[in-house]
Amino acid sequence: MKSRGYRILPVLLALGACQPTPPVAAPDAQASAIVPAAAQPAVSPDGVIDNSELQRLASQALQANRLYAPAGDNAVEFYLAARVRRPDDAAIRAALTEIQPYLLIATEQALERRDGAEAARLFELLRRLDPQAPALPRLQAGLTALPAAPEPAQATADTQARLPPQDISPQAGRSQGPAPTSAPVASAPAQVPRPTASETPNAAMASPPPAPALPPPEPARAAVASPVAAPARMATTSSSPRLLQDAQPRYPLPALRNRVEGEVELAFVIRPDGSVGDVRLTAARPQGVFDAAAVAVASRWRFEATGRAQSWQRTVRFRLPPQ
Repeated sequence: MKSRGYRILPVLLALGACQPTPPVAAPDAQASAIVPAAAQPAVSPDGVIDNSELQRLASQALQANRLYAPAGDNAVEFYLAARVRRPDDAAIRAALTEIQPYLLIATEQALERRDGAEAARLFELLRRLDPQAPALPRLQAGLTALPAAPEPAQATADTQARLPPQDISPQAGRSQGPAPTSAPVASAPAQVPRPTASETPNAAMASPPPAPALPPPEPARAAVASPVAAPARMATTSSSPRLLQDAQPRYPLPALRNRVEGEVELAFVIRPDGSVGDVRLTAARPQGVFDAAAVAVASRWRFEATGRAQSWQRTVRFRLPPQ
C-alpha cells in the first residue's frame, strides 16, 4: 500500500504541473485594468485651485493692474471663477462691481479699434459679470456691425492716396518708424483705428492732421479719447518712436463714484531701449484727481527702440462710459 502511494505521487505532481494558471492571469487582467486609470488626463487647474487660492490670484492680478488682460490671467476671470464657488461672498461681488466700469470702457475701446476678437472676449466677460448690464445690447450691436468696418477704412485709404506725400508723412512715420514718406498706402488705413491708446481706457497718442482735407478717423464717442492738439508740442519727425505697448490706468474710485472726468498732460523721456523714464506732470484738469494714476501708468508704456533718448509728451484722458 505504501509503495502504491509512492507510485501515485509522481502522477499527481505531473498533473499539477499541467494545470492551467488562471490565478496568475487574474492579477494581470486586474493590472491591465489599472493602467488605463493611471493614464487618465489630469484634473484641470480650475478643479485643483481652491477658492482662497483663486481670491489670492485675483488680488495679485488687481494689484498688478491686470484687470481683464491677458486672457486667462486677469482679475475678472479669477473673481468670476471664485463667484461660481461662493455666489454669496460679498467681497467677491464688491470686487467685480468695482472692475465692471473698466471692463465696459475696454470693450468700447476694442470696438472703436475694430478689434473684433478682443471686443468679443471682453463682451463675454462683461456678460458673465452682469447679464443684465444696460450696455450689453448696444455693445452687441457694435460687435454685429464690425464686419462692415473695412469699407470706410478703404475709402480713407483711397483719399489719402490722392493727397500729396507730405500730407500722409506723419501717418507713415508712425506706422513704420523712419521709413520714407513714400510708404505703401496700405500702412495708412492700419493707423485709422489706432488714434487712441491700444489698451488704456482714456490715454491717447495722436499726431495732428496736417491738412483739413484729410478725412477724420472713426467717430469717437465720449468714452474714448480722440486726437487732440496736445501732441503738437512734440517734435514730429519721421524717426518718432512708435508706441508698442500701452497700459490701462486705473480710474480713481472717488472720481468714478462722483462721475468726474479729466485729463493729465505728462512729459517724459523715451530711453534708447524704448522704456519710459523721468515722468513729469505738466498739467492736470482737475488738479490732484488723476495725477497719481496717470504718472503710474506711464512707467508701463513701451515705445519702439530708436537707440537714442527722446523727450516726449502725452495726454492721458479719463472719460466715463455713457450710461
